[in-house]
Amino acid sequence: MMRFTDALVKTYEKYAHQRASHSPDEFKIRERSEFIKFLKAEARETLLEIGCGHGQDAQFFQSQGLRILAVDNTPTMVKLTIEKGISARVLDCYDLDKINERFDAVYTMNCLLHIPKQDFDQVLGLISGRLNEDGLMYLGIWGDQDFEGIWEQDRYEPKRFFSFWKTEALLEVLQRSFRLEYYRRLEPHEGRIFNSFILRKYGGSK
Repeated sequence: MMRFTDALVKTYEKYAHQRASHSPDEFKIRERSEFIKFLKAEARETLLEIGCGHGQDAQFFQSQGLRILAVDNTPTMVKLTIEKGISARVLDCYDLDKINERFDAVYTMNCLLHIPKQDFDQVLGLISGRLNEDGLMYLGIWGDQDFEGIWEQDRYEPKRFFSFWKTEALLEVLQRSFRLEYYRRLEPHEGRIFNSFILRKYGGSK
């Protein structure tokens, strides 16, 4: 069965090395640092990164003493992550239930941008299922507009599928599966809003 994510994989395969040559954005580094503060305060030990790209964030978390599993659906990205000495595997976020272990934390930066809105609850449920009790998730995502489809202004070819949410609508969906611990609305580029969330799995849910 062909998934809509197959087209994304083709695009990210094409641009993997180009993306690996870029330094991370300052605002993303700052938000990542906020998350590590939460993890250290609670003595968290294990982290699953979903949509790890070429592994720069996974490498940072590993350097902070966390045990990492990084997943991405693009084979070249996973290869680049493994080359950094990180445990990584090719896995689509629709297949997270194929991971047998649970983690203290999940980190996902702009990966869920590519999930159709109708599937968002399903994917959040899969993420929740990989978290230990009271586990924490960091979610960074561009948005605050209502859009779903192929982004015609995309500079990548083939152009990618995106879903952008109005922040209030996204918060509503997230809070069905998680409790909000931290939220910051950023405007790193004029007119472009980035939402930064730290969320906690509801306690007592198995």
